[in-house]
Amino acid sequence: MPAVDPAQLQKAFGSLESDALSECQSMCQAFGLGADELFIRWQTYVINRHGGDAGIRPTRERLLDVRVTLQQESDRRASQRQPQAVPTVKLSRNRERTHYDKKSVEGLLQNMVSSSQEPLRTPQSTKRVGLLKGSASAVRSRSMASPMSPSVFAEPSPSAIRYSKRTNPGRTEDTLHSELPPFCLPEPRAALTVHNLAAKLADDYALSDDEDDESSSAEDADTAAQMPARRMRYMFEKLGTRTETINRRIERMALDVKAEYAITALANPTYPHQDAVTAVGRILNINLDDPAAPISNDTLFLETSRRLGNGRRILLDVQASPSFSLFPGQVVAVEGKNIKGSEFAASQFRPLPRLPHSSIGDRPDAIQPFDGIIACGPYTLSDNLEYEPLRDLIDQTLTTQPSLVLLLGPFVSEAHPMLREGQTDLMPEDVFSTKVSPHLARLREGLPISSSIYLVPSADDLCSPYVSFPQPPFSRELLARAGVPDGIESLSNPAQIAVNGVNIAISNIDALFHLVKEEVSRLPALSDRLPRLAWHLVEQRHFYPLATPPPDCAGILASQDARLRMLVAPDIMVTPSQLRQFARMHENAVLLNPGHLSKGLSGGTFVKLAVRAPSSMEASGPMLGDSTKLFPAECTSVEIVRI
Repeated sequence: MPAVDPAQLQKAFGSLESDALSECQSMCQAFGLGADELFIRWQTYVINRHGGDAGIRPTRERLLDVRVTLQQESDRRASQRQPQAVPTVKLSRNRERTHYDKKSVEGLLQNMVSSSQEPLRTPQSTKRVGLLKGSASAVRSRSMASPMSPSVFAEPSPSAIRYSKRTNPGRTEDTLHSELPPFCLPEPRAALTVHNLAAKLADDYALSDDEDDESSSAEDADTAAQMPARRMRYMFEKLGTRTETINRRIERMALDVKAEYAITALANPTYPHQDAVTAVGRILNINLDDPAAPISNDTLFLETSRRLGNGRRILLDVQASPSFSLFPGQVVAVEGKNIKGSEFAASQFRPLPRLPHSSIGDRPDAIQPFDGIIACGPYTLSDNLEYEPLRDLIDQTLTTQPSLVLLLGPFVSEAHPMLREGQTDLMPEDVFSTKVSPHLARLREGLPISSSIYLVPSADDLCSPYVSFPQPPFSRELLARAGVPDGIESLSNPAQIAVNGVNIAISNIDALFHLVKEEVSRLPALSDRLPRLAWHLVEQRHFYPLATPPPDCAGILASQDARLRMLVAPDIMVTPSQLRQFARMHENAVLLNPGHLSKGLSGGTFVKLAVRAPSSMEASGPMLGDSTKLFPAECTSVEIVRI
């Protein structure tokens, strides 16, 4: 095919550097594409790898990823057009030959091995095999390599070669509070003080007596106290459990709204009101003409609780509201009128009251400095199981010697092509024990005993027997079978912990990606959209406030809703997502998306954070004054780094 005119490429892509333009011309000529066709492939790449971020520019490095995809498609089409003939083994027809010598048997075996063009495949369904069952493959000798094991591949994959030659390792993608003074820990290092805030669940769960009777509240508190011992029974929930959970969420927020704004009684928005009233309810997206239509200003409904409005729903008119940011499942406090009795016209949405969030001087426990590394899986490239990004992360962690390491799953992702398509005979527990555990052992041995290492499961992890959200932590027995050394603990998903007096909330489910497609807004208070999505979780006091998760998402257990509630206002909110990574501070809380350590065929990002001692902030530029008035988020610096 003749070379494509550079002007056509510049017109399609907008603007291209000289090296990127040369790469585009090369791809067009190699794969027979026009300028518009190549641009469509580029848009597909941006959507799949970068969540459709319009700010991603076509650099030569990114265009090389597009070339890899085009080459794979070309090879696949070529193999389908020309199926390779399987050589047959011809046996001798000499009837007088009654025995085989050593040479003839070796030759026969060699022909049979060379004739196997297709590797053995496991079934298409990636069945979850838990480590708790102690399968034979999990306890067999680690030294026995399988013929199809990635560890015996003759050469590394093309993406592994490109990954090793990448030009952007260590590049800073985003920062927060980089102007703070340099971080340093006093020697000798003191061990971290880590408290799991889930112990406060029972005390925080019951409703007040003016909302429900004492017997109901006592029963709920007792149920919450027994939750750690209860089984996560997925698909065993009753419809009444879900409706009761929704009702309680609305009622809890209604009590706080009444106290925050000194309202005597909240109104029923389904009744006609000529004067402005305040109501509390849940946002829904209802389109009778097209139930699958996306949310819009014309499809908003307000659902009440049973006590405040008999659970009825009414059309919500937001045309007169100057500012809002809404999504299905969101509990809101709205002020407006119901003139006709058929719709509630909102004049404004009141800010929801926050959970108690005190400054450093008002906290019972003193804030002590610490630094940490936060990373989220997948930890290997999509065309091999060699875990090169995890290896490099451990190397950098051992160099910086942080006090805290948080590793979020998936560690063995069910979405990995080699596992989904059966291109390896390794079971998920074998992959974890032979590929992940050695790196974890090296990490534990290389860090001082005062450092803490925590693993957080994921619903996409094949090594976790729980496929729903929330998830309990990895059991000690499971970690022992996987070869994880002592000194590495596991947290639940989601998790709420206090580290040296700093409250950290972790939600290892891509709630941001689910929210981004369901939100409708107008001049919101937080204009930056991605941090605003993370702030929704803090404002709603819930790790998954969306009404209905997408079909491909893990099931949300309504019976375990108490585990999804935030117990205290977080100082640091960690929400990994495939959307663009970010680090922002809003209302004295750090909102953090560390990204994924591996993105397809290329490396991703991880986070370095440091929380400074309040005393070190008194003489640092804009922080002059009394350090006890500061919040931990103001003493925290974040750096998002390319692996």
